[in-house]
Amino acid sequence: TKLSLDDIVLNKEVQRHYKNLEDWIHFNQPLLDTWGMDKRLRRGFRVLFYGPPGTGKTLTAGVLGNETKKDVYKIDLSMVVSKYIGETEKNLELLFARAEDKDWILFFDEADAIFGKRTSVRDAHDKYANQEVSYLLQRIEDYNGLVILATNMKTNIDDAFIRRFNDIVKFTIPNEDERKQIWEKSFPVNADYDNIPNQVKKYELTGGNIINVIHFAGIRAVKKRSESANQNAAPEPISDTKLLFYLEDVTEGIRREMIKEGKPFG
Repeated sequence: TKLSLDDIVLNKEVQRHYKNLEDWIHFNQPLLDTWGMDKRLRRGFRVLFYGPPGTGKTLTAGVLGNETKKDVYKIDLSMVVSKYIGETEKNLELLFARAEDKDWILFFDEADAIFGKRTSVRDAHDKYANQEVSYLLQRIEDYNGLVILATNMKTNIDDAFIRRFNDIVKFTIPNEDERKQIWEKSFPVNADYDNIPNQVKKYELTGGNIINVIHFAGIRAVKKRSESANQNAAPEPISDTKLLFYLEDVTEGIRREMIKEGKPFG
């Protein structure tokens, strides 16, 4: 991401966990090497981000990398998980071996796809699926860098993983004040949106929803600006004139998001 910590809104609890992650990145290495704790402590760090979609789990991982100058690799699980016995472990071993000593942040989105609960063994498939989870449990503990697992549901993650996380961070739907801040930070810098954030902060949306709404309303704003200037071609780049956002377009965008989420819109 190109965003910095100032560009996003985190509640106080997530901010506290975020600072802990920054501290680990900056000071864990000196603790191990300079102060002789390398024999007692593992070099790696494992953290779980969990919460509803759109609450900032992926964005926070990207901002952490941006702020600490670390490369963040989002693992495409569709290229890792295989239906063939032993292939998933082989793919993960290649991944961890390549990442070893690179100082990368590994980000597993929808992590329950491979870090899910082990099941009672009813057939050979269950047996090998459980072996995959057991292998991962050991391999993720041996990795010497930062691993972030993200899931919508904490209860989907195997209990053995839960016990071995160094930190667990809960992402929640933003409250009204936080939503107002997200609205204000998400409009273009050179936009005229008047009092819109105050008028729409009551709607229970995630940050992801709000970005979708602003994208929708922004396209409407550019279209109206183009039509008002009698331009049939693509609009000119935004100059010193501010891009005017309309409450009716923002409200329509909110309505679309609420319906998409199965929530009543009033």
